[in-house]
Amino acid sequence: MSRFRIGIRELLSLSLSISLLSGCSGKQNKTDDNAGIDLAPEARCLYLADGDGYRIARMYAPEDTVHPVATYLLVPRDKPLPDDLPKGTVVRVPLASTLVYSTVTAEAMKELGSISSVRGVVDKQYFTQPEIQEGLKNGKVTDAGAASSPSAERIIAMKPDAIILNIYEGMDVAGVDALGVPLIKLMDNHEQSPLGRAEWIKLIGSLTGKESIADSIYNSVAANYKRLSEQTSRLGRRPKVLTENMYQGVWYVPGGRSFQSRLIQDAGGDYFRKDDKSAGTLALSFEEVLSKGRDADIWLLKVYDKELTHATLLKEDARYAGFKAAGNGGVYYANTADAAIFNDMVYHPDRLLEDYAEIFSSFSSGKAPNHLRYFRKMPN
Repeated sequence: MSRFRIGIRELLSLSLSISLLSGCSGKQNKTDDNAGIDLAPEARCLYLADGDGYRIARMYAPEDTVHPVATYLLVPRDKPLPDDLPKGTVVRVPLASTLVYSTVTAEAMKELGSISSVRGVVDKQYFTQPEIQEGLKNGKVTDAGAASSPSAERIIAMKPDAIILNIYEGMDVAGVDALGVPLIKLMDNHEQSPLGRAEWIKLIGSLTGKESIADSIYNSVAANYKRLSEQTSRLGRRPKVLTENMYQGVWYVPGGRSFQSRLIQDAGGDYFRKDDKSAGTLALSFEEVLSKGRDADIWLLKVYDKELTHATLLKEDARYAGFKAAGNGGVYYANTADAAIFNDMVYHPDRLLEDYAEIFSSFSSGKAPNHLRYFRKMPN
């Protein structure tokens, strides 16, 4: 078993990423008679538009980008229900009491100034927000148990306005779906574009009454992302980039059409699996990775609460010596015990892009990176 992947946050991230089998593409944005233009045009799995006295939100799965997985009608809680509402789940907004499944969602709500509306969580150990940890201690935030088998009694007792969760393959939500509480099924994890995924903050803003703040955050992220990617497009040689490491005998890496692959390409890197057609996660053998990644110039990986050196890397698996990056100073790692990479990468992909761009440009220039937010260079 890999000693680099022992953190609970990393185990959660791994289990989630394995289930991403494909991404959304080419969604047809069909509007209702009462709805206007798409307010989230970059996102391919989300359609968001204003109607007459409500906002409509549709979620799409990658295998069917015409028929929505779910439709939500967001109606201001201080207004009567419009007479001509289309079919969909009515959600009164802004949400005052919410059960959330993900620390990433909670982080977005915190940034929007709505963290106080998080009144319940599942898998409480994954939540990093001090407000939620303190709420769990003083009883203001309900511990609803494990995501795989949440406590119906506790959820009913807290009376949430809605439950927000990401849908992954094989996920069973029948228990919570039967409670009569609106279930907001996010599909952002299926987006292929980093900015498409980041645009889902507009939905969180719509649910919490923070639309203008969400728009401002996204516009800033998009402008910064596009500026950085334009700069990196002028790089000379693009370094070949390898990612991740073995975990319990399998090497999980992003597919060539994933948003992670797109991030590397936009940062000026040459992703070693760029020719792959999958938008999800690839489960590869060591030999498969070695055959295509042995000559990678840069190796990006994550550890939990460890300092990584050349010696500890090879102690993990002596075969890592067969990768060029392991011997030429090209290994960069993020210690996720103190780096907020998982919380940031969804709604702030520009921050991760900055790190990648700095690493890749330093390879081209031969100069050490000036500043890295998440990653550090592994010493030899």
